[in-house]
Amino acid sequence: MNRYLLVLLANIIFHSIAHGDTVVVENGDALTGKVDSIAGGRLVLSTTYAGDVIIDMAAVRAIETADNFNLRLSGLRVIGRLAVIDGNQVVVAKEGEILIQVENLLVASQSKLAVTSLAREWNSRVDLALALSSGNSTAESYNALVESNYKQGNTAHQITLLVNTEDSEGLKTKDQLDFDYGFKLFLSDQWFSAANVEYFSDPIKDVDQRISAGIGAGYQFTDNSFGALSTELGLSAVQEQLAGDGEVSPAIRWGVDYNRYFLAKRIELFHRQSLLIIPEGDRGQVLSSSTGLRYALNHRIDTAFRVDLDYETDPILGNEKADTTYTLGLGIRF
Repeated sequence: MNRYLLVLLANIIFHSIAHGDTVVVENGDALTGKVDSIAGGRLVLSTTYAGDVIIDMAAVRAIETADNFNLRLSGLRVIGRLAVIDGNQVVVAKEGEILIQVENLLVASQSKLAVTSLAREWNSRVDLALALSSGNSTAESYNALVESNYKQGNTAHQITLLVNTEDSEGLKTKDQLDFDYGFKLFLSDQWFSAANVEYFSDPIKDVDQRISAGIGAGYQFTDNSFGALSTELGLSAVQEQLAGDGEVSPAIRWGVDYNRYFLAKRIELFHRQSLLIIPEGDRGQVLSSSTGLRYALNHRIDTAFRVDLDYETDPILGNEKADTTYTLGLGIRF
């Protein structure tokens, strides 16, 4: 109960800026913030004063929300907002007021697919990993992944920067830079038009630079409190400088972006990939992907294990097709 008292004190101090949904716990204390989701017997309450607060559903007596949720109870699925009317917990749905018991509430998720002209959302994170070794040999490696997403109304912007370097005995053995910008214009809740620009360089593998730019269309399968999945397909122009030789080629680009939260958003599984199919000159396919797990230490810091893969079906002579990097480090969200 101590954690609830601390949250309550912070709630009282910052009541002027913390508003929206209300969760009443077993001792009668009312916690305000934004209900993010309910799953696995836990409620995630996002607050401005204590970050994400995880509350056992066994300790919850009542919930009031300003927005609609996709709700699943024992033997019932309904869309509506949670409210307390005349002392009773109800779901306010288009069918009317439905009387429920809080202990029967199994899952609550809020869809983010609906286009809202006034909505603004900016999220950024940095994953950092640094390794040093000395003794019979000296080596150091540095890996940084920066992601930034901005949503406003029916548009979404995504920026990704990956820097991966490695030095062994004074010799640089890895020197990769990958910058990607993606733009989405939602034509409906799920269909969107897309534009993408990417810059990649890896001098160690004789890729002096690869610049691709293209347009296409995509589909947002899901985007809610528990995660998101989208895919896009389009045409790109690819300018490559390989071992000193430059050329421009058309290509087909296929992208996938996926993430999923588990254990009251403590664990996140993610996968992002971009595949370029370059038919000209038997260039083949170029795949870049990032897959991993994150475990939240608190609402801003997490540990991150990531596998980055760069794969070419027809690399420059003398280079391997696959270049895989395994990273374990800290992530910071802001």
